[in-house]
Amino acid sequence: MPEAVHVERRLRSVRPRVLAAVGLTAVLAIAACGGAQSATPDGDGLRDAFASQIAMVAAVSGFERDGDEMMFSGPDGSGGEIAWRVTIDSAVVQPWEDESLPYRGVVLSSWYAGGELVQPAGSISNLPSDFLDAGIAQDCWGLWDAAERRWTW
Repeated sequence: MPEAVHVERRLRSVRPRVLAAVGLTAVLAIAACGGAQSATPDGDGLRDAFASQIAMVAAVSGFERDGDEMMFSGPDGSGGEIAWRVTIDSAVVQPWEDESLPYRGVVLSSWYAGGELVQPAGSISNLPSDFLDAGIAQDCWGLWDAAERRWTW
């Protein structure tokens, strides 16, 4: 049998498997990257956005996250620095009555400064202004920007 025919037959038998593998790889890559991001945000994305918002505060250093728990050094509210631990207690996405901001995300969290629970005063957060100025509080909410597909705080 001529070599060209042999190669062509091998390609025919391999081609469906290669195409299937390429297709599966593409599907997995799209799923891993979020594909065309959903217009509907979920609680996991809300948790991630909340954690990212904390990590982006200029006075925060050594940020580490393990699931719903975050540890870092940050402002103590008196000009010093203290060890913080934050636990996300819940993250809920709710419909919101605005076409450009169609969802509201509510994150409830427990904040510990130097191992001591920081209690809010009713609906007023007792966190240092560095966090409050970044839109972060113990009872925190953000709106989903549909055009940019991200949470705004």
